[in-house]
Amino acid sequence: MDFSLSSERQILFDTLMKYIMNEYSLDDRNEAALSDLGFSKDRWESIRALGVFEALLKPEHGGFGGAAIDITTVFEALGSGLVIEPILNSALICSIILSHGSEQHKLIAEDILNGKARPIFGHFEDFDQYELASIHSKVSETNTHFIVNGTKSSIKHLVGASHFIFSGRTSGQNTDLNGITLFIIPLETDGLTIDTFESIDGGRVSDLKLTNVKIEKDALIGPKDGAISILSEVVDIGTLAFCAEALGIMEKIKEITLKYLKTRKQFGVIIGKFQTLQHRMTQLLIEIEQTRSAVMNASFWYERDTEMRKKMLCAAKYTVGRVGKLVAEESIQMHGGMGMTWEYELGHFAKRLIMINHEFGDDDFHLNQYIKLKT
Repeated sequence: MDFSLSSERQILFDTLMKYIMNEYSLDDRNEAALSDLGFSKDRWESIRALGVFEALLKPEHGGFGGAAIDITTVFEALGSGLVIEPILNSALICSIILSHGSEQHKLIAEDILNGKARPIFGHFEDFDQYELASIHSKVSETNTHFIVNGTKSSIKHLVGASHFIFSGRTSGQNTDLNGITLFIIPLETDGLTIDTFESIDGGRVSDLKLTNVKIEKDALIGPKDGAISILSEVVDIGTLAFCAEALGIMEKIKEITLKYLKTRKQFGVIIGKFQTLQHRMTQLLIEIEQTRSAVMNASFWYERDTEMRKKMLCAAKYTVGRVGKLVAEESIQMHGGMGMTWEYELGHFAKRLIMINHEFGDDDFHLNQYIKLKT
């Protein structure tokens, strides 16, 4: 079977890789990550100008791509460059959510593509981590408004966003699948308390508290009490994107480590000639190829069969988590102490690879989900 990219997707991948190589240095990325915003507005605009946002979206959402293979192609390239801009949470996930809303909401989605808006999505809370239906934020309703009280945890790139898209419980118990509703509000809405801090892998992360937040009825996105299908859609596509990003990072770590093994000398000998290190590196190469197979398999089934899509996404995310930890640990050990120094690039890639395991469910969570789907 031929797994090579089509000519159009290969051009997209090569264009992104060329941009990263020539204009997206790790030093600039780390400087932007330490800024108050947590990323670079200029590079956000440059990536948008390349047509990346449109490549992630289906034609009915204003794009020219949007297939699973488009998602993996883009995010593998972004992973190899350790791109920190909020392309997943804002350009992709928010655009998809807004496509389920009113005409007014769809205009905001258009503004994302033309650079006039940057909404951010927040769903998960501190309770029952990773469970999609575990929503404790309460939403009451009056004749004219919704009133929201609750918290949202670990929201990336919330600082400087134009809007906040979030889920709240309008009916039912805290873990019911039904009774969850999506809303969008301007970030300057009264009643929002934002606590922002640096994340381990770079950038800014925020916890947000909503206290008696009064929002208009037209802030509702999609059906009231029926947001679980939309949430499932965006979490699935986000999981696929994270897997592809991790694959791009693994490939970069492989490249860095191989180069080091071929040039570093110890006792007057290139360390890559030591058989023990050869065996360890060979094992990493095999594991990375297995990860690529798992991501490709998830991409293949994504648009073909809903049940298989869920299973293969769980399998891919589990593999990414398990192999990611191995790749990060082994590559750093083969580098010795310099592998974790701030000045050397490897440590930054390793940190991000480890943190991806905790986004949209870690390896233990997805292994348990896979077992449930198989029984």
